[in-house]
Amino acid sequence: MTPPRLALYVTPYCGYCRYVMSAIQQLGLAVELRNVAADQQDLEDLFKARGRTTVPVLRISTADGEQWMPESQDIVEYLQALRDQLDTMA
Repeated sequence: MTPPRLALYVTPYCGYCRYVMSAIQQLGLAVELRNVAADQQDLEDLFKARGRTTVPVLRISTADGEQWMPESQDIVEYLQALRDQLDTMA
C-alpha cells in the first residue's frame, strides 16, 4: 500500500485545527499544512472542492483520486486508523 498524500487546510486561530494538528504531531504523520488565511490559492482550492471555506479539512490524495474530509474528530479518527495500518505494514 502506498500511503496517501495528506494536506490539512487550517487557519491559525481555529481551535479545532489546533486539535487536529496536535494529533498529527502525536501520531508522527507527514501532513502538509495549508493555511487558508495566508494563502489565497489554498482558500480557493478549498472552496472549489467543498463549496465552503470552513476548516479543518483534510485532503486525502491517493492513486484512486481525492477525498476531502471535514470535521476534526473524523479527521483524527482517520489519522489514528491510518497510523495503525502503517504500523502493521512495517
